[in-house]
Amino acid sequence: MNLAEDDVRRALRVMDADVQASLALTRAALHALAAISPALQRATDIALEEEAERAQRRAAPQQMIDTVVETRLRLQQAPEEARMAEALERALVEAADTLTAAVAAA
Repeated sequence: MNLAEDDVRRALRVMDADVQASLALTRAALHALAAISPALQRATDIALEEEAERAQRRAAPQQMIDTVVETRLRLQQAPEEARMAEALERALVEAADTLTAAVAAA
């Protein structure tokens, strides 16, 4: 391998790292939007659905399509997980209140 090939490979690795970091930040932003409100979650879901369709129409690499679809599926699960966590939190608070009342009555 010559010096020019090494330089190209290094540059490609750096670009790939930048792209992966950008994708990670975008995923984090999408998760944050989805958590803020149901309306933002729905808008994010629609945008990802449209992006997946657009990628398929322009014959984008399958890995890109898979990433968009997987991100959309994870975001769709996030609200359900949040609702389950809220229900668990409410149940724990109610149990603590009941226990406190029972101890106080005894």
